[in-house]
Amino acid sequence: MKKVLVIAGPTASGKTALSVKLAHYFDGEIISGDSTQVYKELEIGTAKITENEKEDIPHYGLDLIHYYENYSVKDFQTMARQSIDKINAKQKLPIIAGGTGFYLKACLYDYEFTNEVEEDNQFDELSNEDIYEKLKQIDPKSLGKIHLNNRKRLIRALNIGLKGQTKSEREEAQEHKPIYDIFLIVTDIEKKIIDERIEQRLNNMFEHGLMDEVIKYFSDPISWNYQSFQAIGYKEWKDYFLNNVSLDEVKERVLISTRQYAKRQLTWFRHQFSAYWYKPNEENEKLLLEDIKQWLNKETT
Repeated sequence: MKKVLVIAGPTASGKTALSVKLAHYFDGEIISGDSTQVYKELEIGTAKITENEKEDIPHYGLDLIHYYENYSVKDFQTMARQSIDKINAKQKLPIIAGGTGFYLKACLYDYEFTNEVEEDNQFDELSNEDIYEKLKQIDPKSLGKIHLNNRKRLIRALNIGLKGQTKSEREEAQEHKPIYDIFLIVTDIEKKIIDERIEQRLNNMFEHGLMDEVIKYFSDPISWNYQSFQAIGYKEWKDYFLNNVSLDEVKERVLISTRQYAKRQLTWFRHQFSAYWYKPNEENEKLLLEDIKQWLNKETT
């Protein structure tokens, strides 16, 4: 199994700086595990790493598509696994750094995604309840994970079931085991410090032109349907464009959303992964480096 070092954790917890430091130390190259930094045009609101911050370490997974295009977890899985192979072929250490938990798990574990099924217009005249009942007949297990109001997922699960193996059968066939030898670090920082860092970073975003970036790409209401606009830091501007809230209220909404997201990220990592929880300080850094060395020197099957 190929070795992959993973640095996860909540937003503003120092993942980027730690990944660059470890890349220098262990001769690695970095794959972004962030779902928003794939957009070429969006720099400020995504907190994208700058060229100076990269310190000449090669990075993958950045600036892949335009802000008006869509990007799926399957797209990430393909990109990340191909990047791991490229880095491994150079005899360097692949390092994934990011906080989008499901993206990380999709890459590192044996998740398989079929090609997206087109939504047939034959269901247009059916209510959610009608679709629910049809799905109940062919794939009742899937209903435990899909809410009645989530029409898109109901239709997708029904389409999959009507065209062969059901969604539940496909998921049960996957063991959800890691396909790499993973050393997963979660940056573990006190909530108070994270909250302070989030606020400081948001202030820096506004000072460096977040408002100009948002106006440039999202002032047209058509753009409010773009996947990129649904990201924290952008979606909160809709009411501002509609003259319903002030700039200060936008800023407060982004702050609250980001703090809530950081909390959800920590909860997710606690429940989904077995990880090395790392509290940054000089003593713990020495221990971390030694533990990574031991992991790298340990043979895998």
